[in-house]
Amino acid sequence: MKFWQKSVKPVSALLGLALTLLVAHPVSARVVDRVVAKVNGEIITQSSVEERVAVAVQQLNASGNPSEFTEKDIIEKTLNAIIEEKLQLQEAKKSGLEVDDESVENAFKDIQKRNNITAEQMQAMLEQEGRSMEQYKEVIRDQILVTKVVQFHMGKSGSVTKKQIKKYYFENQKEFWQPRQPFVRHLLLIADESATPEQKRLKKIKANEILRQIRSGKDFNEMAKKHSEDVSASSGGEIGLLKKGHLVPEFEEVAFSLKPGEISDVVESRYGYHIIKVDSVIPGKAQPIDEVKDKIEQALQMQNRKDKYDEWMNELKKDAMIQITLFEEKNPKENTNQDLFLEKAQTPSERETHWEEASNVKNKSALKNVGLKGNNFKEIKNKLSFIKRLRKHEKISEEEYQARKQDLLDQL
Repeated sequence: MKFWQKSVKPVSALLGLALTLLVAHPVSARVVDRVVAKVNGEIITQSSVEERVAVAVQQLNASGNPSEFTEKDIIEKTLNAIIEEKLQLQEAKKSGLEVDDESVENAFKDIQKRNNITAEQMQAMLEQEGRSMEQYKEVIRDQILVTKVVQFHMGKSGSVTKKQIKKYYFENQKEFWQPRQPFVRHLLLIADESATPEQKRLKKIKANEILRQIRSGKDFNEMAKKHSEDVSASSGGEIGLLKKGHLVPEFEEVAFSLKPGEISDVVESRYGYHIIKVDSVIPGKAQPIDEVKDKIEQALQMQNRKDKYDEWMNELKKDAMIQITLFEEKNPKENTNQDLFLEKAQTPSERETHWEEASNVKNKSALKNVGLKGNNFKEIKNKLSFIKRLRKHEKISEEEYQARKQDLLDQL
């Protein structure tokens, strides 16, 4: 599916990983959307999931490892993120948290500054994507609110003690091991991809003759200065301390196998023919704890925050009424009442209004117009609150609570 016009950089892509503020792509007048999940009565539509998936795919492609997740993995993770955001926004409203207009404006200006874009350019891009500036700023407001509620509930969850740092250090010594480092020189005769087979043959013959002279007693440094075609020739072929992953594999494999003072055979790489010498070797060792304690502290803080966040989200999800129908098979010949209702929308703003009406069981006249049966959401919500109290006072088990909760969800 093509989510964005190729001549326009999507506004959502401008916002980076810290605040993924999504905007809708252009929608044709007769597109039928459908509800794929509900979170305490608030709906999540298929188009909103597709938009977020498009951004996730862009970010994965940019990371250089797009094959790490399957398509279904990306969709599931995306839907879960949207569900968590809705739960967080609902929790923020319960807690009385708000975001003032000044904070929204400051965030908006920061987005413009970071992406070197004017308000007029942003306006034009939003119009091409079917959104208004006001809608975009409301998305920013929601994302700031999510950040506030997370900070409010997480508190100082990332604090780490010296004892924890020390324990982690001794239990994970492999992470802090510095491998041996050879101090390397080389002599290079260039024979890259542009060289003909005959040129390569002659260069290899010359490299072997130079190697014969070095092993017969000629000084390596002087021979490198005289014959090497690399920029390091003037310093006697000096490369310096070698770290793995910095040079081509053929070169590194040989360099790390040599002992101090040893000289290699002729080594071929895509650059040509090398003769390698190791002057000395720094033995492998563990980094001192003082050098890595800040890194360990950051890792432990991040893990502590993640653990507390997961615990908080699990509690919110356990107490919430969540329905997911995204992966349920649907007969293409059948058009559900909900889809008929959403199909009426001609513009993104109209669609949003219809989505709200479709999920609002109090609006019985609207539901009746499209043949929907009104579910008594308020009654079900009250029943859910009642069984929550029963569980809290240990009148029913967790297993019975979950079973009763599912029965209530099935009635929606």
